[in-house]
Amino acid sequence: MKQAMPVTLLLITSTFHLLWQGSACVEIMALDDLRVCKTFPGLSKRQLELCSRQPDVTAAAIRGLQDAIAECQFQFRWHRWNCSTLTTKSRNPHTSTMLQKGYRESAFSSAIAAAGVAASVARACSSGRLLACGCQPRTRSSAAVGTATATAAATAAAERTTPATRWKWGGCSHNLQYGIEFSKKFLDAREKGAGDIQSRVNLHNTEAGRLAVATNMQVRCKCHGVSGSCELKTCWKAAPDFRQVGTVLKEKFRSAVLVDQSNLGNGSPLLLRDSKRRRPRWRRLKKRPKKRRRDMSLELFYYQRSPNFCDRDPALDIAGTVGRQCNRTSRGVDGCASLCCGRGYNMVRQKRTERCDCTFHWCCYVKCRNCTTIHWISVCK
Repeated sequence: MKQAMPVTLLLITSTFHLLWQGSACVEIMALDDLRVCKTFPGLSKRQLELCSRQPDVTAAAIRGLQDAIAECQFQFRWHRWNCSTLTTKSRNPHTSTMLQKGYRESAFSSAIAAAGVAASVARACSSGRLLACGCQPRTRSSAAVGTATATAAATAAAERTTPATRWKWGGCSHNLQYGIEFSKKFLDAREKGAGDIQSRVNLHNTEAGRLAVATNMQVRCKCHGVSGSCELKTCWKAAPDFRQVGTVLKEKFRSAVLVDQSNLGNGSPLLLRDSKRRRPRWRRLKKRPKKRRRDMSLELFYYQRSPNFCDRDPALDIAGTVGRQCNRTSRGVDGCASLCCGRGYNMVRQKRTERCDCTFHWCCYVKCRNCTTIHWISVCK
């Protein structure tokens, strides 16, 4: 008994030390999350209240906003408007004047921000970093995560890819339902009223961004069996790669719909029908195929014509295109003719230093040389 006492005391002491370390880590994480509420600029009163109640979820939402800004800058890197206005003053894109306008670019910004928040919170729930949510429940409403057809199509795709194997739902699916709900609370709370066209268009575009995530959910599977025989597959739903979401919303940006206050009624906008019904012609030889109805819930709305973004305008947070690099051999949006707005361009000599001629030496380090190369780039006047 005398020899067992020190061992027991050591186990109790080590266990207490581990518990104290775990609680200390939780306290540190809580302090970091609470610091986000005070240091992140541009939060509205409702957002601050939500952040004080759920600081860990709000921190995940803010990470989603940063992902949205990075994806916006990638999608528009060769356009006159390259999303730089969303990061000039603060990390919060909603402090920019661009999101207070009704431009086509504003619609994309609102949609990509809502998509980023929903996807980031959904992933954080499944990774176990949040206290308020966990994995996606298996019994869920299809309306909360998009449409039932998306889930059915994903299930059918999983069945087609594994005809000779058995598979079942399992793992930890990304909780997109909670991510969408928190995205609505966090972003839609900025809209003061739903009567003006600005608020209604913003609410529609944020919902379109969340639907872009919901309708592109992916089915990921893991094989089980002896020596990787994949006799059984465990599949779960995962949020799509955010690059795919950005590409989908970029296509919606190109086909954005111009609306006004008159056709933003309770029903679907811009779907005007004649009040008089025409009778079918008896001598019609064959029926015309029915046109597929456009799903307006997935489209982006705007109500103001965009400026040309050529000249600098501090009032609208427009940086202009002076000094932007262009492609003098291209005729697209990245070409100097389009990007420089007819002002011409200058050829600038640029020196780059990169690592080269790397060799591995035993053991164990890599030795490289610094090589300097000279490039000529075209810059807008």
